[in-house]
Amino acid sequence: MALMRFREPNQVKWVGVRPAHRGTQIAKWNIATDETTILHTVTAGKVLYLCTSILTSNTIVAGSIYLQIRDLADAVWFILAKTRQSTTSWGQAFCQTFWPPLEVPAGYDIVVVSSPGSVTAIGSIFGWEE
Repeated sequence: MALMRFREPNQVKWVGVRPAHRGTQIAKWNIATDETTILHTVTAGKVLYLCTSILTSNTIVAGSIYLQIRDLADAVWFILAKTRQSTTSWGQAFCQTFWPPLEVPAGYDIVVVSSPGSVTAIGSIFGWEE
């Protein structure tokens, strides 16, 4: 996506909340069924400022779904959302907003995880890299 250019160029004049960013906007989603699917890998030399994350399921099957941040060794660094899906409820949704944004280092992955059992998980994120 395009760089934001509408911010006040003179940082001395900034008052209150940061009016915009100097990076690239990140808005992504992906689906996982019985697997781990990468939503986004933070670009080398950049930091992802994560503002929003959403995790939903849309199946009536028992199993677990997660929205996680993994470090460079693919170990879980932070769990954004997790839930246990049951056979008696139709889908769930979790939405989180981070302010100030959650800072995710370069090379880290944001992934959607669906445990075996045909549970379909849908994850999405919004933020920016700079």
